[in-house]
Amino acid sequence: MKHEIVLSGVGGQGLVSTGEIMAIAASLYEEDLFATMTASYGSETRGTFTKTDVILSDRPIGYPNVDVPEIILCLAQVAYDKYAPRFTDGTLVFYDSEQVTPSAGARGTHVGHPFRSMSLELGNLQVANTIALGVIMKRCALLHRDSVVKAIETRFEGKETAIALNVRALDFGLGL
Repeated sequence: MKHEIVLSGVGGQGLVSTGEIMAIAASLYEEDLFATMTASYGSETRGTFTKTDVILSDRPIGYPNVDVPEIILCLAQVAYDKYAPRFTDGTLVFYDSEQVTPSAGARGTHVGHPFRSMSLELGNLQVANTIALGVIMKRCALLHRDSVVKAIETRFEGKETAIALNVRALDFGLGL
């Protein structure tokens, strides 16, 4: 089993944190998986293209970058446009349905939700990524909730409000 995942959007959307949470959950908390996570982003803090590659495998991983994503999350149009030519028939494309307009005839299975609007319903724009993670986990049977909650607690240690909000957002996404 090997999953190659790309989380893409623009800076400030929490995609690096989401990748860290996935890797921590997979490798440290009851998943017994190997994980790699690499990130690429512009020198500006917010607003430039950002991507995080996550590979989860039951075998050691020799190369940490994703060549052909099996699962991709696009939270911004620039991210979708960059990756659309690399979609295969087997690619699962998760996207923010209010921020991204899928290309006509694009390959892959597209799953859209208004992640940004949903995060505003929860009271914080910064959890759209965690809602999307819940949706991906449910659709792909990827990672277990308890492992991801432990990873959220590790990633945001000492920030009880952030932990509670992200767990709520994860559960919201799992419920879709």
